[in-house]
Amino acid sequence: MNNLSDISSGTSIFRAIRKRICTLELPYGSVLREVELAKDFGVSRTPIRQALHHLAAFDLVETRNGVGTIVTAGDPKTLADIYELRIHLAGLIGTLATTTCPKGAAEDMLGLQKRVVLLKDGPSKEDFWQLNEDRHKIINEIVENRELRVLHDLFYYKVAPFWFLLFQQAPEREFDYLIREVQETAFWMENGNMLTVANMQQNHTAMAAMRMQAASIEPNR
Repeated sequence: MNNLSDISSGTSIFRAIRKRICTLELPYGSVLREVELAKDFGVSRTPIRQALHHLAAFDLVETRNGVGTIVTAGDPKTLADIYELRIHLAGLIGTLATTTCPKGAAEDMLGLQKRVVLLKDGPSKEDFWQLNEDRHKIINEIVENRELRVLHDLFYYKVAPFWFLLFQQAPEREFDYLIREVQETAFWMENGNMLTVANMQQNHTAMAAMRMQAASIEPNR
């Protein structure tokens, strides 16, 4: 594969590896080897190196001399700090808002609500990931403050391995919570109240943190 193709595939490879980390296919402590990943994705080591550099910028991996690139997302020692910050970031969405919720975003959330409700038998792991990913994107796009939007996105992926583990342990319960969150958020987005939309995000983030504490969450090494 030539260099131009390698560069153009770097972003998609980054997203694919990020997803594997967040969905615990590559759990905390996993060693990522460029040669193996290049073979897996059918590319040279150049886009793999670019993807790993990007993942390190998101603080999802860390390169250690003599060891390689290690997955650091999902470290149980970071759980409390990440969730505390996530709760405060969610509140700032409303505090820093200067306008009402965009009508298009409310329509997107209502569309997501319809998709969620249709999964009567519950979602697969892939479904659950994608539904949460779509929910996050809708919320992240309405964050007015640019720097807050960056942080909100960053910490969503840092915390993902924890809530995905909750789903693996209790899929029906976590899907019920997702349904409730999407329905409540859609309602307040439709009403245009950004402060209440932010409060919904705060409340559901705090409840997830409480469930993790009760379950003594500790992702596998």
